[in-house]
Amino acid sequence: MRHTIKYLVVGATLLLGAGACANLDVVNQNAADASRALATPGDVESLIGGSYNSWFNGVYAYGGPALFLSNQAFQHNAPWANAAMEFYGRIPRNAIVNDAADSYYGNFTRPWYYSYRAIAAVSDGLRSLQDPNIANALGANNVLRDQAFAYYVLGKAHATLAILYDQAFVVDETTDVLQPQTAVSYTDVMAAAMGYFDKAIALCGQGSFTIPEGWTSTTGGISSTMLAQIAHSEKARYMAAVARTPTERQAVDWNAVISNVDAGVTSSWTPRMTDANGWGQESLDYGGYDGWTEMSYYVYGMADQSGNYQRWLNTPLASKLPNPAGGDIVIVTPDTRFPQGADIAAQRDSAGYFSDASAATRGTLGNWAFDAPADIANVWRHPERGQWRWSYYRNESAHNTYSNTEDEDVPEIDIESMRLLKAEGLYDQGDLAGAATIVNMTRTLNGLNATDASGTNSSCVPKLPDGSCGDLWEMLKWEKRMEVQYFGLIGAPWWFDSRGWGDLFVNTPLEFPVPCKELQTLQILPCYSFGGAGGDMTAPVSTYHYPDEG
Repeated sequence: MRHTIKYLVVGATLLLGAGACANLDVVNQNAADASRALATPGDVESLIGGSYNSWFNGVYAYGGPALFLSNQAFQHNAPWANAAMEFYGRIPRNAIVNDAADSYYGNFTRPWYYSYRAIAAVSDGLRSLQDPNIANALGANNVLRDQAFAYYVLGKAHATLAILYDQAFVVDETTDVLQPQTAVSYTDVMAAAMGYFDKAIALCGQGSFTIPEGWTSTTGGISSTMLAQIAHSEKARYMAAVARTPTERQAVDWNAVISNVDAGVTSSWTPRMTDANGWGQESLDYGGYDGWTEMSYYVYGMADQSGNYQRWLNTPLASKLPNPAGGDIVIVTPDTRFPQGADIAAQRDSAGYFSDASAATRGTLGNWAFDAPADIANVWRHPERGQWRWSYYRNESAHNTYSNTEDEDVPEIDIESMRLLKAEGLYDQGDLAGAATIVNMTRTLNGLNATDASGTNSSCVPKLPDGSCGDLWEMLKWEKRMEVQYFGLIGAPWWFDSRGWGDLFVNTPLEFPVPCKELQTLQILPCYSFGGAGGDMTAPVSTYHYPDEG
């Protein structure tokens, strides 16, 4: 359902960021504040330089959507009510509650307000750079740098709005904020984002400069060449992530995706995530935090070769347990990203894994941690919230260290995600051999037999809910999921892939509505929503047809 909305004055609802609760009379004061903030060249650069952090804190903060989106995609599970994880991770799924009085309203609206804060900052900054006095004081090269970074942030913020919300406003330095504007569809917002990325790329080609370290928390800063590569990679992944359905995903311009991947980063872009300095990657932190989270059997169980996964799936939802009377649900697999062994005792002793979470010395951890029942009893709580959330497994691939220190280099663009995005493009174009070659790059490193254009899967990983061995397409999806958890795309890359692949659990909302506070301020009522049984923009039964989907 299309809800067309207009606003009379951007400054009141958008450019104040969280000012949606204010009325339209706030505009003049906001303009005065902007004028004072842009009095000197240093002020202009501070405004532009701080814009990325505004965007970052809108999507990665604990109060954002990352943790509940991760739960909805089965990237991780948690029984806790925190950060809307339990509520929006429920089975059956709930619709988005678009009500400012709701406890979790801020979790789905935060990216809206913080993205527009970033947009407002760079839009004001770009206008100020047109002032000859400001431009002359900064110098031509710094102006070029500031413009390139500003357009990159415009691309990033608009792309974020496009992948999350059904519609939004396109705002930049050319927008007359005193004139009525009309929200446009997410596809149009994404088209605008692509244009901003292109402007950033073009400006990067006009000179040599370095983005200061503090602007993105990237050690050593970002060269003009690297910024152009980052923008290409952003274009590639957002082109795919914006799709709401498999039909839209298949209609993506995969030639353009592949071209941008090839022009993109050549290694992972890993900003320094230091929580104490305002760069906390909370989805990564809490997504692997001991006593907070476990891995869902719904997806991770596809590694299993013992039949335990199918036995768990075919148990009624209310009775699902990791330790039912028929025996523990242990994932027995040749995939060495998991602990090895046929039972709990063997997996506890598996090299590189620990059996006692309270031990003073855990040794070198592998990608996964297998916790003894005494350890995960801290998470085996609230059975009324779904025992299906409980499992024996917790992911330690990157976030164990980060959860302990909150001061680590963390990928914002992971090179494996870009390779496997290209593999998806090749697969879509019919280059199955090319796709298989990329899939094998990580598959064979982790104990699994190579595949080929025919989709040979002699390791039978993933083993799908119906007991069949996944084909090349499913092996591609498996590798992307196993290699990229929590990195980039709001810390919930599984959610955006699963949405486009048709893998989200039935009745999961496929997008967010415009925040109700915005609609109330603009006197556009009633507020609308998505998801839940019978709701608009709700996921159909997933491609996996889990028994619990009905």
